[in-house]
Amino acid sequence: MSIYNVVVAICSLFFFMIGADKFFFFLEPPCSLTERIPPLVWKGLGVLQLAVGILIWLPSIRKYVASFFVVFMLFFTMVHLVENTYDIGGAVFMAVLLGLLAWNPNFLNGKKKGVNS
Repeated sequence: MSIYNVVVAICSLFFFMIGADKFFFFLEPPCSLTERIPPLVWKGLGVLQLAVGILIWLPSIRKYVASFFVVFMLFFTMVHLVENTYDIGGAVFMAVLLGLLAWNPNFLNGKKKGVNS
């Protein structure tokens, strides 16, 4: 199993976890934006995040999904900062992982370049 597949699995798991938390509120501490975002939008974000937990496994669209959600995560990082909340660690971490999936450097696939290649 390559590092790339491990990163995909971690992203998928995190998307399922944060998407499900929009409905069941099991993560502690809860997102500081919970009270500031309308409930319908909050649930819509949860559905979107659950869908991405599945879509990220489809190789044909993975790069597009990862690229879009890098921007998505960075956007919500900025929303947190504008709202003077600082629980942005998860969003920044996910943006970095998704950025790696979108960029896909050689080390993720475990390929080593030879001296003469």
